[in-house]
Amino acid sequence: MSLALQIGLLFILVSALSWFAVRHLISRLIAKDIVDRPNDRSLHQGAIPRGGGLVIVASLLIALIVMSAISNRPQLFVALVLIVLAWAGLSWSDDKTDLTPKFRLIFQFCICVFSVLAFGWVDQVLGLGLGWFGPILSVVGLLWMANLYNFMDGLDGLAASQTIVASISMAFWFLMHGDWPLSIVCVVLAASSYGFLLWNWNPAKIFMGDVGSITLGGFFGTLFIIGTTRHGLSIISFFGLFGVFIADATTTILIRARRGEKIWLPHRQHFYQRLANQGYAHSNIAIASVILMLICSVLATLGVMYHDMIWLSLIAIVLTMAVSAVLVIYFEKRAKT
Repeated sequence: MSLALQIGLLFILVSALSWFAVRHLISRLIAKDIVDRPNDRSLHQGAIPRGGGLVIVASLLIALIVMSAISNRPQLFVALVLIVLAWAGLSWSDDKTDLTPKFRLIFQFCICVFSVLAFGWVDQVLGLGLGWFGPILSVVGLLWMANLYNFMDGLDGLAASQTIVASISMAFWFLMHGDWPLSIVCVVLAASSYGFLLWNWNPAKIFMGDVGSITLGGFFGTLFIIGTTRHGLSIISFFGLFGVFIADATTTILIRARRGEKIWLPHRQHFYQRLANQGYAHSNIAIASVILMLICSVLATLGVMYHDMIWLSLIAIVLTMAVSAVLVIYFEKRAKT
């Protein structure tokens, strides 16, 4: 049996199991009243169960545990298991009880420090050495990655779609560098996210919740570090892969900070929210975002495959995000007229 066929069968099996598990989780979450009700940030109507990310996290943990047993790097995968458990445990507690922002931030910071101690840090960007600043930037970057994923999890199908595109892309990157265990983990993550997406596509029957979005953001951020420290991948390629999420979340935060707004409060000012606010269909916004994600994936992958194209890849991704922002503003204005 060819490798491609084995991976395809694995994807189908995990997707089916994920779909089945999410289906049964929905009623349990509703019974326990773990639901999202409309607020200042949300775009949905009515109470929707949150916590579907539990299925994705469970699939991820199983894949990591299996790899810790069969690969020749058990320490790496055991450390990843602990990190994922920490992110998921904290975020699931927040889903159930709404932890205070201060406690949540302190705990997240500790997880990020542990991740950097376990896997190292980014010590250079495009040939520029970071020196002692590297560990600090790596911790801050991990913290930001975890939370921006949560910020962008506000539209049906958006976060799950990004997870699928990113996971498949990284599976290919790691496989290129001979790291089949991490590649398989990424395939499992993509498959479980697809099973969840079938229930999360507009109109969503279930939301990912913090246990899904923040855990995924923290896990992907950790893969950034592993990719750069273990395989010499450029951090720029990882940033480019998540160009849609990073550009939207970062730009929105900077705009709100410049206006003097309290950036930690719920809002509807992300670019995808601005389109939804003007009445554009959620599914159309999600599809447009997926197309942008795929463009970023192709451009970032070119930078991974051909190191001399990293600068060109970065410029192309930045221009793509800039054009996208201009188009959002245009469609927003057109809807108001």
